[in-house]
This record gives sequence, structure tokens and C-alpha cells, in this order.
Amino acid sequence: MSIYLAYVAFCAVAIAIFFLLEVRRAILVVFLGGWLLLPVTDYPLQAIQARFPYWITGAAVPSDLLVTKAWIVSVVAFAGAALRDIPRLRAWHPRAIDAPIVLWCLWPLVSGLLAARPDPSPILASFYVVGCWGLPWLLGRIWFTGQDGRLSLIDGLAGAGLACLPFALLEGALPAWLYGLLYELHPFRNDGVDRYVGYRPLGFFEHGNQYGIWVSLCALAFLWRAASIGRFDQHRHLYMLGAAVSVAIALAAQSVGAILLLVAGLAVIATWRFRALKAMAFTLAAMIAIVGAVHLSGIVPLKQIARETPMGRELLGAVRATGRGSFAWRISQDSKALSAVHASPLTGSARWDWWRVSSGSRPWGLAMLLIGQYGLIGLALAFGGLLAPVVRALSFRRAENGWRADAVVLPLGVIVLLALFDALLNSFFFFPAILAAGAIAVQDRQRATTRR
Repeated sequence: MSIYLAYVAFCAVAIAIFFLLEVRRAILVVFLGGWLLLPVTDYPLQAIQARFPYWITGAAVPSDLLVTKAWIVSVVAFAGAALRDIPRLRAWHPRAIDAPIVLWCLWPLVSGLLAARPDPSPILASFYVVGCWGLPWLLGRIWFTGQDGRLSLIDGLAGAGLACLPFALLEGALPAWLYGLLYELHPFRNDGVDRYVGYRPLGFFEHGNQYGIWVSLCALAFLWRAASIGRFDQHRHLYMLGAAVSVAIALAAQSVGAILLLVAGLAVIATWRFRALKAMAFTLAAMIAIVGAVHLSGIVPLKQIARETPMGRELLGAVRATGRGSFAWRISQDSKALSAVHASPLTGSARWDWWRVSSGSRPWGLAMLLIGQYGLIGLALAFGGLLAPVVRALSFRRAENGWRADAVVLPLGVIVLLALFDALLNSFFFFPAILAAGAIAVQDRQRATTRR
């Protein structure tokens, strides 16, 4: 099927969905369903034929591939919601918490004006960021705020993980073939597909890494939702069964990093009622952020330490002994590009392929890609725009049972944090996290009054 024909057909189906379903549910079906079923983009033949097309940076940043499903699903979902629910759109008022995302959407224009040879053009780049980042944020801010909206979003994420069951069954035993059957050969059909047992599915995602983080974070949503259902609810057993299947899908993907993030997220929710453990979690998160900043700055030569010191060599050997050496490889990819980053650290080069000047391969983490293209300012606006709502929302949450239905802000915030952490070493982003960040950006007025 033609890639663009699939996009046109999606738009037609989306129109019908918005006429048939309630707006909030229609948004979830169109946004999440589009991510599950649409082709990623119209990949050039060179990328499809390459053994490892390392230069494909992913849909989270503007590149030479500007028509992507990340942009399509957001634009179509927002257009449908805006046309169906004009009163709710008009009732929305921007707040200070919206500023970082708004500035991030405009930043490619500024960065492009300061750069010598921006690519893509600043206007196109800003237009792309508005679609991929700004519109999902607005969907969350306008249609998924409040208790009911956030629970609907959690339900949508849970369903989006369970919907990956066909991928798990059909591509777990045979390496990725569905994308090629319906659309065309996927450029990353062979990258990281081999697992301990069988294969990691690809489905219709950008990369197997994205599939892994998708099913893991959606399993987290399903587990929380199942636990939040009252013991006397007649649907409790169905939720429990769905959660078990979702966890099985995540484990079957065998994406070790994503599974560890799933476990970490569950641990945070389970221990939220304990103030001391909560403080330790925030401290650990701060330490990880500091280590990440040090790594990205290049102040501490991690690659040199790993290879030239006894402790570094032992740690590197232990990682390789597990058979999963991708973590060390990703660190090395980032390190190779540090010299190019230092040429314009604050505003970036405004070029999607900025890393070509220093190495023959690109960084694998979204954070480093953002720094090279749009500088530390771009990274602070993009990541900070999602992090600020989490910090603000969770700071209002007292130590309480994290599994209660009225604590839905907690799992959504944890999902955003885990998606950002994954983005430090993975360029294929979990886009529903943007919607989740928007959903928790503004504290419920009733809860705020109660706390005072």
C-alpha cells in the first residue's frame, strides 16, 4: 500500500470516528490507533536497502523526513477534537506552565536565524515541532485534565498496550515481517531483532526500541488501573487479566532497559506512601539528571574512563558479559559527537545531520540529538516542558496510597519521567508521554483548595 494513500485513508477513517464516538474517546482511538497501525514515513530506497541506516534520527526531531505519522496523528486528532468540541477549545486559557512547550515550538525559528545553514528550514522545522510536540500537549491540556480525563487517558494507554498482542504473537516467533507485508520493508527490520528467546517484534513502530518502551509503559498503566479498581467491581477480574497479558507482552519483547523502567515505575508507585522512600526517589532522580548532564557536557570522559581504568574495564566487561552491550554502545555513540556539540552548545546548529562533521555515525539518544540540533536551550525547553508538569503535579501529592483511583496523577507522572529517562539513550520517543504531561500540567482546583 502507498504510504501517502495510507495517510489519506487514515484521515477519512478519523473523520468517521469523531462523528461516531465521544470526543475524548475519539482522540484516543485516532491518536493511539494511528501510532499502532500507520506507516512511519515514506522512507527513501537508500534507507530501506541499507544494512543499518544509522542516519535516521527518528520522528521526535525535524529531519529530512518531515511527513511522519508522529505529525499526522497529532494534527488529525487535534483537528477532529477542535471541530467536534469548539466550546471546550474556546474555554481553554493558556497558563505559565504552557510557556516551555510554546517556546520549544518556536525555538527552531530562533535557532535557524542564528545558524549558518539550517536544515530543514526554520519555518518547516517549527511547523513540524508544533505538530509533534505542541498539539499532543494541547490535547492533554484541553481534553484530558481532571480526574475523569486522566482516567480515560490511563485506560487508553492500557488498551494501546494490549492491542500489541498480535505483534507479540505474529513477530515473536518470526522476525519483523508485518510492516513489509502491508507497506514496505522497514529500514530497522533487522536491528536488535534477535533476543534471548525468539525475536523482538517491530509492528508498525519506528524501531524495536520504541516497541519495547511502548509495551512496557502501557503495561505500567494497565497494572495501575487494575490495582485501582475496587475489589467489589464486577470488571475487576477483566482488568486483572488484561494487566497480566500486558505484562506478558512487555516481558516477551525482551527489551531489558524498558523492562527495568517498568519495574522502577512500579516501585515508585508502590512506595509513594512512605515519605522517606519518596525523598530517596527524588534524590536518585536528581543524581541521574546530574550524571546525564555531566555525560552530555563531556566534562568527564566516560568513554576514556571505561576503557583505560581498571574499574571502568571491569564494569564494561560485566555489561558485555550479560550479552546486552547496547548500553555501552549508546554511550560511545554520544561521546563521538561531543566535539560537534561544543561548536554551538547553547543554540545548536539547526541542522538535523549536525553529527556528520565529527563522526560517521549519529548519537542514539534523543537528548544528544536535541542538543546538537537546537542546543542546550532546545533541550531545556523540550524536556523541561514535560518535566515541569510532573514536578509541579507530584509536589502537590502527599504521601498516600499510589494505587487509589484518585491518585491517577502519580502513574501519569511516572510514565512521563520514564519516557524522558529512556530518551536519554533512545531517539525513538514514547509520544503519548507528551499528552500525559499536558493532562497533569494543571492541578485540580478542588484538590488545591482541600490542601490549603
